[in-house]
Order: sequence, then structure tokens, then C-alpha cells
Amino acid sequence: MKSVKERMADISMYLQRLMEPAIYPEVKEAVEKEDKDLLINACKKAKIPVVYFSIIVPLLLSVVPQQLKWPILE
Repeated sequence: MKSVKERMADISMYLQRLMEPAIYPEVKEAVEKEDKDLLINACKKAKIPVVYFSIIVPLLLSVVPQQLKWPILE
């Protein structure tokens, strides 16, 4: 069983793979459309193990879109 530190390093490495020029356009499109299936296909193309899909996909779909939106002014 991997330690938390090792799993965090793995996740970081896999997120970096999604930034590769051949894969990033697909990731960007999937996040903009909030399309889980497109994002899973990009993860498969990046050869990310399926076990990490349940971490990476929700992370990108929940955190990244919030950064793309304007802040709410009260």
C-alpha cells in the first residue's frame, strides 16, 4: 500500500501529463464543457491508471471552473 506522500506525488505527476501539448486541448475542452466522459478519455490517452480517475476528474471539474469565473461582488 502506498503512503499518502507517494499517492500525492503520483497525482501530481498525472496532472502534469494532462498538460502535455498533445493532450491539453482535450482537457481544456472537457473542463470548459464540464464533460466527464471527455476528461476520462483524455486521462486514458495520457495513460493515467483508472484508479486515479476518481480523484483527478472531480478535482479538475470542480476546482478549475471556479478559477475561470468572475468573482461575485456583493
